Amino acid sequence: KKCIFVVEMMNIPYYKIGFLVVFVLATFVSQAQNSLVRFDSDKWNFGQIAEDGGSVEHTFSFTNASPKPVVILDVTTSCGCTTPSYSRKPIVAGGKGEIVVSIDPMNRAGHFSKTVSVVTSFSQEPINLKVEGTITPRVKSLEEQYPFDIGGGVRLSANFHAFAYVGRGDSISETIGYVNTSQSAVRLKFIPRESSGLFEINYSETIPAGAKGEIKLTYAIPAASDKYGTLNDVFAIEVNGKLSRTSFSANAIAVDRFDSASDDISSPIAELSKKFIKFGDVKHGRKAEDATVKLIDNGSQPLIIRAVEWQGEALQCSLKAGDSIAAGKELTIRLSLDTSKCDYGVWVDRLKIITNDPTRPMQTLRVTAIVVD
Repeated sequence: KKCIFVVEMMNIPYYKIGFLVVFVLATFVSQAQNSLVRFDSDKWNFGQIAEDGGSVEHTFSFTNASPKPVVILDVTTSCGCTTPSYSRKPIVAGGKGEIVVSIDPMNRAGHFSKTVSVVTSFSQEPINLKVEGTITPRVKSLEEQYPFDIGGGVRLSANFHAFAYVGRGDSISETIGYVNTSQSAVRLKFIPRESSGLFEINYSETIPAGAKGEIKLTYAIPAASDKYGTLNDVFAIEVNGKLSRTSFSANAIAVDRFDSASDDISSPIAELSKKFIKFGDVKHGRKAEDATVKLIDNGSQPLIIRAVEWQGEALQCSLKAGDSIAAGKELTIRLSLDTSKCDYGVWVDRLKIITNDPTRPMQTLRVTAIVVD
């Protein structure tokens, strides 16, 4: 009676009670298995680390509290700067083992907090360890701060910037830095080579000797714009009237403008049934047409396709802008590959699907094949 009362108070339908019980039991079993590998501590703070001081490391020690040997099957980290080392030799009952985690601080100034996930032979659920600290920045040379030499003594801090998502009616700005290392003023000019019509670049056309400054980059999408998907903008650069070997480019993904206050309550949720399509070996000149993937709307509102993009002419896709999927339904996407438009060897493309899903507006599907004779 007490169990029934609790379920009724939680407003959980009776047909879901079985699932809830299985979930709770599975969680309990997993936690119980993981508790058999007891770490002395699951957190470590390195404190202050000098960026140019070399790698630092910490040893996480553990005890096998079970009556059976245990093996560390895998250790993964949330960042390439964090490297684990460990032994796959079995640790006997009551024995001790260790996992050494090292941090490479170079070019990673600032605070860090990284997770180290440990999978043992007792359970597939990982044991999560955590390392954190603050990396004190080193003094960088002018060449490191402004690595792109565009000629005439002028250097840029970057020659590319990606803006991620930009919604209708939104304007997003960023900056890149410049420095004139020469002994005289320099004339600067950015010349459009590829334009989305939605990008602005604002800069000083004359840079005094020794001057530093910023170039302002802005994507602004009108509320009534019909553009969705990837926006690309490419500029050639002239320094003192001479064309530089370095160009500048920027891109963004144009999406709907989402109202966070309402979207949390009711929205579509896009999900692909798989993230990879592999055509395998396909003879050159042949057409492969047997690849499919399902696009599912797991939300409570219709999912609307805003744009569908891929790079080459070899790939064809049945999905198109304007297609929609009712809430709780799915749509089968058919892909075909014409290898007469491919080179021999490994072929790769990426299908990008832009939707009105406010949480994840773009889904990406990787498509591969090996074109053979």
